[in-house]
Amino acid sequence: MQQAATPIRVRVFFDIDGTLLYTDGAGRVAVQAALEAVYGTSGPIDGYIFHGKTDPRIVVELMVAAGFDEAEVRRRMPRVWPIYLRALERELEVRRREGRVTLLPGVVELLAALDSRGDVTVGLLTGNIEEGARLKLAAAGLGSTFELGGFGSDSEDRAEVARVALERSRPPVGDAEPVTVVVGDTPEDVACARAVEAYAVAVATGRHSVEQLEETGADAVFEDFSDTGAVLSCVLKLAGTEDAAAGAAGHGGDR
Repeated sequence: MQQAATPIRVRVFFDIDGTLLYTDGAGRVAVQAALEAVYGTSGPIDGYIFHGKTDPRIVVELMVAAGFDEAEVRRRMPRVWPIYLRALERELEVRRREGRVTLLPGVVELLAALDSRGDVTVGLLTGNIEEGARLKLAAAGLGSTFELGGFGSDSEDRAEVARVALERSRPPVGDAEPVTVVVGDTPEDVACARAVEAYAVAVATGRHSVEQLEETGADAVFEDFSDTGAVLSCVLKLAGTEDAAAGAAGHGGDR
């Protein structure tokens, strides 16, 4: 007799850049190439902060800052993505060969620990358009790790991206709704979690410090994910799973 599948009790959605991996500016270079090809300028890109924003929002903000009417920016935007993706693939390949695409500390071990549990599912919640997200993950060796999620290609608004991710991960009829945990490295990731009434775990492997992330009111903040047990225990404790207490001592690793 076939054993029934374990119901999913926790879904953990990860941001990509600064949370899972680092691409040494490949995305910025690719965006610049695409904007210059489509609009003739990349605007004030040198001082622009990409972190926490969706790819479409980045295009709109840079081109409006460069003097374009927003309606015109949006009219031309579909032409941006094929150029961007070709440039991104090229930039990632160069950086991959040179060892400049790197997974952040503890990521492989944490994903393996989550994957080993039948009651946890992992997904993506990222501002990257989906094809760009897949290219970055593949360059870092995580190409087949995430099957579902929400992307910048789903919406320009991060909160709406989160809602799409939740809708795509709805449990079968009759199963309880899983607890949702959003993991990211920016205040925008925390705000995104709050928009869908999810728990927020922040990690200071991007441009924000532990102290800055604590100020967002995140449920937990880690310097990095080196202590797999502490992070896993934290996620399980937030989700209220019955075996969370077994690792409660590790929860002190979050700050």
